[in-house]
Amino acid sequence: MNDTNLVQARESSRNLSTLLRHEQGAMADFLVALADFDHRGLWRELGHSCLFYYLQRELRLSDGAAHFRKVAARLIQRFPEVVEPLREGKLCITSIVELARVMTEENRGETLPQFFHVSKRQAKAVAAAILPAPVVPRREVVTHVAKVVRPVLPRAELRPDETPPSSPEQVAVPALPMRVEPLTASDSRIHMTVSSQFLEKLEAARRGQGHVQPGATKEQVIEAALDLLLEKQAMRRAEVEKPQKNPRPAKADHVTAAVKRAVWERDQGRCQWPLDGGGVCGSTTRLELDHVVPRGKGGPSTVENCRILCKLCRERHKRHYSAWRFMPRRDPEALRHWQSRIEDAA
Repeated sequence: MNDTNLVQARESSRNLSTLLRHEQGAMADFLVALADFDHRGLWRELGHSCLFYYLQRELRLSDGAAHFRKVAARLIQRFPEVVEPLREGKLCITSIVELARVMTEENRGETLPQFFHVSKRQAKAVAAAILPAPVVPRREVVTHVAKVVRPVLPRAELRPDETPPSSPEQVAVPALPMRVEPLTASDSRIHMTVSSQFLEKLEAARRGQGHVQPGATKEQVIEAALDLLLEKQAMRRAEVEKPQKNPRPAKADHVTAAVKRAVWERDQGRCQWPLDGGGVCGSTTRLELDHVVPRGKGGPSTVENCRILCKLCRERHKRHYSAWRFMPRRDPEALRHWQSRIEDAA
């Protein structure tokens, strides 16, 4: 990335940040006005039976958008301190429903901060910890998903490039993502789509577990399988990090297992690439070990010179280094410029 693109990216980022602040302020102002509108009951004067129908029919909001804004307006009437977190972007409107369910006069001071900067799913978990479900169901429900039969279209409804099928076609319903519904601070209900082979393996494992855990549930079988998998992964890591009895002398640029272990513990398994807006990337996927000062520039393989980067950020670091490496050596000023950019990125 050259200097022009970098300047444009930072300028666009600042513009987006400004627009986001305006959006959050406008949302807070709208909800305050809506709370006053609802408190005065002006939607009755317009012929609507409730605030929800006013938002849906008069303002043309969807059912979900109208519900979120109705709940937020009612919550603001009870607890005006909700407005500022909404204006500052700390509180998301999608978590308002869960906050309104558990916030009371007694816990208002300690409950509100727990919903700052959380997603809708995380807000459900916080609400379940504050107000657990009175009854936690312990049951397993398996619903078979039938295939959708696509009827044969008449020839008049076919496009010119289509050929009429000879028989109705069965189309498999795509698998839905796993959904987790928190019930209490420690219990959750999981909804997931699995194959018939998965169910067969699970039932076979449950029967085979009978001599160890008589009457074991499917939850216990899955948990036992996860324990075995985690134990196997821990053994594999220990085997890699185990010190050798007669280790060969390491090369100067070789990263030892002790250095890898120390870097991983220091960086807590997160990408350490610095961001322009402050902080680090923090990604936990596709992580690799990276040298702050590259080996090609004489960087040592020490704990201080190594860090954890995700694959995307490491490629970004490589591009910075490659731009300096292939810069013509005849221009000392350009070399000093690129070298300073690499050091700043590091």
